[in-house]
Amino acid sequence: MSDIFGNISGLKPSQIKALSNLKKRRLPPNDLITTAIASSLCILSEEIGREIGVLCDRKGHILKIIVGSNLTLDIPELAWKERGRLSGIRLIHSHPNPDALRPDDITNLLINRLDCVTVVFRNRYSGNIMLQYAFMDTYEKAWKSDITQYSDVKLNLRELIFDLEEKLGSTEKVRKVYKSNQAVCVVCADSRDRAERRSEELSELAATAGVEVEDVIIQIRKRNDPSFLVGSGKLKEILTQARRLDVDMLIFDPELTPVQAKNISDATELKILDRTLLILDIFAVRAASREGKIQVELAQLKYSLPRLVGKNNMLSRLMGGGIGGRGPGETKLEIDRRRAQERILYLEKQIKQISAQRALRRGKRNSSNIPVVAIVGYTNAGKSTLLKSITKADVLCEDKLFATLDPRTRRVRFPENLELILTDTVGFIEDLPEDLQKAFKATLEELENSDLLIHLIDISDPRHIFHMGEVEKILKEMGLSDKPFVNVFNKIDKTDIYPENNTGNFFISALDKRTMEPLISFVADFFLVPSVIPEYSESVE
Repeated sequence: MSDIFGNISGLKPSQIKALSNLKKRRLPPNDLITTAIASSLCILSEEIGREIGVLCDRKGHILKIIVGSNLTLDIPELAWKERGRLSGIRLIHSHPNPDALRPDDITNLLINRLDCVTVVFRNRYSGNIMLQYAFMDTYEKAWKSDITQYSDVKLNLRELIFDLEEKLGSTEKVRKVYKSNQAVCVVCADSRDRAERRSEELSELAATAGVEVEDVIIQIRKRNDPSFLVGSGKLKEILTQARRLDVDMLIFDPELTPVQAKNISDATELKILDRTLLILDIFAVRAASREGKIQVELAQLKYSLPRLVGKNNMLSRLMGGGIGGRGPGETKLEIDRRRAQERILYLEKQIKQISAQRALRRGKRNSSNIPVVAIVGYTNAGKSTLLKSITKADVLCEDKLFATLDPRTRRVRFPENLELILTDTVGFIEDLPEDLQKAFKATLEELENSDLLIHLIDISDPRHIFHMGEVEKILKEMGLSDKPFVNVFNKIDKTDIYPENNTGNFFISALDKRTMEPLISFVADFFLVPSVIPEYSESVE
């Protein structure tokens, strides 16, 4: 029984015994299969209506018997230890119905580095045993033979495998050994009109986090599966693809519920992240000031607290007391939750102190009647570059999402004896996690006391119209939609077509100060003389 892998429920004792007897047989090292083993596999497979496989080594010893379903055969993942070498294991299996090698057979060949995979079945008309086999051509592709009659196959298996290893060993570049970044698969489940946009942005977020996106998997759904987000069948396909690509983690969008996160984690050993956790991770790396680090830690704790409950169902049940729940102390899970709650309360007090300190500084600025201009916009619109160009401030400017977390404030003096405060703020993003919004409340309070908002838009981004709407929606949620603002379209150096500056908007390249002169003149005039911000703004297609 221990030699049989898979579900044997429903099989008769005689069928189980026949499977066990297969284990006692041996294949010639130079041959794909013997007539006796091929015939036994076909007869048994047709009798039970399932796929049956055998794994054997290069000496012909059968190591494991595998019972699958009528369409699939789940192969245990094999550990290969030497670069440039195959696993030394080959798979021979039968289909209950006449059928060639399937994509999952090739996937098993590639991810387990099998010497060979062979399928056998009987011709429904003649009764002859037919087969098809495949070898690795490269570490990403396989070579398949034609379907042929068993008696017509003539090859020296041992020599073929040795030649293949020599070929693969001379060209291999194993990412497991040489990679510097982790590799991920991005999974997005959403409606048709949102899925492509969300998956592209999730890939950009992953790149910002320093991981390599190997594949993007999109599932169009009206409603997400409450247990696995993408459904159990689709999740199995995703995990197969992840194994084939040798990735380290899966990143899901939208945010996983605690139940979904637990169920997916139970199904795989890969690291599991969702969009929210990925953004929090980026923020954790980018935060430089004490204030930024406090804000990020607070958001991380609020995200993780409800998910602590699902880490161990047994402990969750024991926390209520009664039989099994009595003892000298708290469970580890309860201790973790209590400590997290205590830490959240402490950090919230710290945030309140920061808010008070900011309010004090703002009060001093207000008493000096220095106007404040805040730059807002979608993440990676070029806000830091604009601040640097105008003020010559030494600020970080990168072509990445969320390059700026800690706000930068600089004082600017104009020739007309005008001074103003220019503030760069954290970038907005679609569905910015609520806990993150709350954590960054102290930072975003700077916007409430601004006299003018510069809404910076990356005109080179094909989604800039959508981004404009998202920023305006967030400003409205913050009660800032009545603030004077001006739309400034940035990165005109990356696009060929844009309107002239006669629509009430401004079109600039933050890298070229000459293009910014109309904007700077407008800001100066706005505070020097009574000015009116245009009541309209036209979107740029």
